[in-house]
Amino acid sequence: MVKYNYFEDLEKLSELSLSAVCLACGTEEKANISDIRRECDRLVCKTEDALFSDFLPPLERDNIAATAHCLSRIIDTVSELTSDPSATATFMKTNEEAAVCIKLSEELRNGIFLLRRIRKPDENPDLQGYRQLLSEGRNAHKRMLAKVRSGALSKKHAEAIILTGRLRSELSTAFDELIEIMLNNI
Repeated sequence: MVKYNYFEDLEKLSELSLSAVCLACGTEEKANISDIRRECDRLVCKTEDALFSDFLPPLERDNIAATAHCLSRIIDTVSELTSDPSATATFMKTNEEAAVCIKLSEELRNGIFLLRRIRKPDENPDLQGYRQLLSEGRNAHKRMLAKVRSGALSKKHAEAIILTGRLRSELSTAFDELIEIMLNNI
């Protein structure tokens, strides 16, 4: 009997979340968020079905499910962001926090690709580097909100800035879940 490949699905989910973040943050225009959302839902359901039927998954059952759902929430947040009329591609390219979200998403994807080699404790995600990026994102968020308060940016952009902050928060939660997997399974 062939075991279910959880690593492959988590990697696909991380690729989907990266594509979604790039779509929302203005660096990718080819993808359709509905298609990404549909594929994400399919993979999460497939993963959950396997978790219910698999006797011994390669990682802690709860960690696999939590990580899949964290990646799904990233795509949900992107969906909200892309549906906001003030989050135009032009604005998102000038949104400092959006650029940080892309970097955070890339680091998250790279960390998830390390899960296949989890038995090697010297190969771990860069926790300090990720925390530094989160700090840069928080500071960029504050600067963007200050621009709205000072009138340098239109108030209509406030919702897009808030949603970008929520996206950064979801990326942080997903990275924390990745670290949890690493700690529970090394």
